[in-house]
Amino acid sequence: MLKTMLVGLDGSVDGDAALELAIRWASRLDAMVVGLGIVDEPGIHGAEETWLGEVYFRQINERLTEDVRRAVDRTLERAAIRCAEAKVAFKPLEDVGNPSERILVEAQRYDLILMGQRTHFRFGWEDAADDTLRRVLTENPRPVVACPRRPGPESRNVLIAFDGSVQAARALQAFQASGIGQDRQISVLCCGTDKVEAARTADRASEYLGFHGLAAKPIVLKSDRAPAREILGQLEETKAELLVMGAYGKPTLREWILGSTTRAVLKECPVPVFLFH
Repeated sequence: MLKTMLVGLDGSVDGDAALELAIRWASRLDAMVVGLGIVDEPGIHGAEETWLGEVYFRQINERLTEDVRRAVDRTLERAAIRCAEAKVAFKPLEDVGNPSERILVEAQRYDLILMGQRTHFRFGWEDAADDTLRRVLTENPRPVVACPRRPGPESRNVLIAFDGSVQAARALQAFQASGIGQDRQISVLCCGTDKVEAARTADRASEYLGFHGLAAKPIVLKSDRAPAREILGQLEETKAELLVMGAYGKPTLREWILGSTTRAVLKECPVPVFLFH
């Protein structure tokens, strides 16, 4: 059962949405929210410091570091106030270093990572999405939930996209263990050119959930369309509030091909995505 959630707070609307989802789940599951703010010191220093020398940039970098630290403190303070209003336990955590590396290290303490689908941790990337989420998904020691800017209301419906891969099986097990699926209507989607094989694959996932007291309805589709199109279409059909799927991050040929599904879904998904690889 989920007891702790690490929320990456970058001061953006996307990060705020991740916090709101964490508060929603913490209220349901009596869990603690841990807000992580990061001072991107490597990004502040930058390559130009190597070219022109540390002494030239020392005062500038000290001032920038202090400005970023104050912004992180304000973000953590707002999160603490919001959790107090919701009567949810909250722990602030401030770290210094490369954002993705610090998230991966700190995540070892907690059950789940929540981040915005668009992240803004890197210094100088306040107005554009950086690569922190992608890097975390590549090496994540815990499941990651990528939250859209406007996740929408609770519908009590969950869609699991299951293709029978190791990554999908790990995501399924992690979702079951989290307790997030309790009292939810769960659908298991499996699609492919061979409908019989797709049905067998969906049945394995449904039976696994059933052993743990979670009833699941299989959705089996014969299709040669890109998996992302089918997944996004079924999200609309089922009015799901959450999508569960395996994530692909390592640069093998199979995971490069399947990774395109993860990227396509994250780019357009209107609901939070629970990912593990």
